[in-house]
Amino acid sequence: MKKPVKNVKSTNMNRREMIQKTGLAFAAAPFYFGLNSCVLGGAKKSFDADVIIVGAGLSGLNAALLLENAGYKVIIVEATDRFGGRVHTAKESDVPGHPELGANGIGGGYARVLDAAQKYGVEIGPMRPRTEARNGELIYHIKDNFILPADWSVSSINTLPDGYRKSLPAYTAWPLFSKLNPLPKMDLAAWRNPEYKDWDKSVYEVLKKEGFSEDAMKLAMGTNSSYGIDAKNISIMMFFQILTWFDQQSASSGKGGAVIGGNQRLPEAMGAAFKQDVLLNSPVKSIASEEDGVSVTLKDDKKLRAPYTLVTLPTSALRRIKISPDANANQKRGFQGLDYTPVLQIHYVPTKKYWEEDSLPPSMWCDNLAGRFMALKNDLQNPDRVTSCVAFLNSTVALEVSKMSKKDAIARVTKTLEEMRPSLKGALKFVHYWNWIDNPYAGGAYAYWKPGQITDFANNLAQPIGRIHFAGEHTALMNRGMEGAMESGERAGLEILNLI
Repeated sequence: MKKPVKNVKSTNMNRREMIQKTGLAFAAAPFYFGLNSCVLGGAKKSFDADVIIVGAGLSGLNAALLLENAGYKVIIVEATDRFGGRVHTAKESDVPGHPELGANGIGGGYARVLDAAQKYGVEIGPMRPRTEARNGELIYHIKDNFILPADWSVSSINTLPDGYRKSLPAYTAWPLFSKLNPLPKMDLAAWRNPEYKDWDKSVYEVLKKEGFSEDAMKLAMGTNSSYGIDAKNISIMMFFQILTWFDQQSASSGKGGAVIGGNQRLPEAMGAAFKQDVLLNSPVKSIASEEDGVSVTLKDDKKLRAPYTLVTLPTSALRRIKISPDANANQKRGFQGLDYTPVLQIHYVPTKKYWEEDSLPPSMWCDNLAGRFMALKNDLQNPDRVTSCVAFLNSTVALEVSKMSKKDAIARVTKTLEEMRPSLKGALKFVHYWNWIDNPYAGGAYAYWKPGQITDFANNLAQPIGRIHFAGEHTALMNRGMEGAMESGERAGLEILNLI
């Protein structure tokens, strides 16, 4: 635990002074205006801080640093033993090349992330592919057949409808989504506009109308799906938002990539820059908004009090915490119903060059328990060397494997790989298992929206409950991923600054 900062003085700053002091890039967040002067009156002695922040991921850290730089006393409470939340880099001692277990790419338009990296001395290097193989390094394994991408369009097992047969399974639906997208270009907030509520419907409904068979839909949206589980349980509006966001990212002149040493180095650097108390290994049991403040009760029954609390946890973790008073009906449905994409990873070190033995590409996209089996090249000094391999499981496959014990899961996936590709027998040394699904503080990798949920509660998730405020990637309006987390922390931090 860091030593607390003592004698935090009251502050009285106007908006210009606050911007100068915190170094906020308001140009990157044009909808965050109207900040009044921030005045902290004499805090009661019963308060442990001015603000308690629950969660030490990017959103919590961004808000904490903003509030600390404005002169307020802040305590961060974190359930785990590290900074970063779902930004999590494997240790080099666990997996050579330290691949990302959580958040992976940093886009060129990630203004807040790139600004924080520069501010806190973190170096951005080249992108590190995880589930996307280099050109010529991927082969498909579908219905017990190996198929090279160049042969897919004429394959007898290609069940995609006419007009889509040339599309590889992982990319089949995207051109259709792009053609149907009703959202105004570059309007990153439009996806929550009720004007488009009729599009808050299942991908299944749209693909069926387009002539996709059940088998084709499973192939395109239910096998190795990067979002959600299958076509029936995800809203096409989410894909419209993603596409609009992709367009904005593509238009950016910034240079993205990945943090050298792993993306977790960024939240660690932000945590090191924060000068006040951080309580690690401190899960929260309950949070109560009272007339003059908020009481946060930890699992060990220790209580902390502050005039305001910011909760940055995923909804899956929020369900484990008693919050009073109750959320409104829409917000409560959001807390209970917003789920996270199932992701499970099994990491190996190759003990031989199996791809040279059978002359097939080293990476595979499979319709079985192997998921996306990727040969990772994470050595900056030798970028062509395979440093590790990962069976990256999503959607229904991840859910199926997560029900097994860790030992059985590793054995089943390894056996699947060896039976499918004999050159892998004896070629894979298991080194690391990571399951986001069973992680009590994550529940999956990133939020996904089911049909009707955007209309129902997207605009309610971040509403304060009394003196309890909310942030996190799932509350972001204009961005996704790491940048969405940073956006939400900034928004909530300014929200609280406008009150205290």
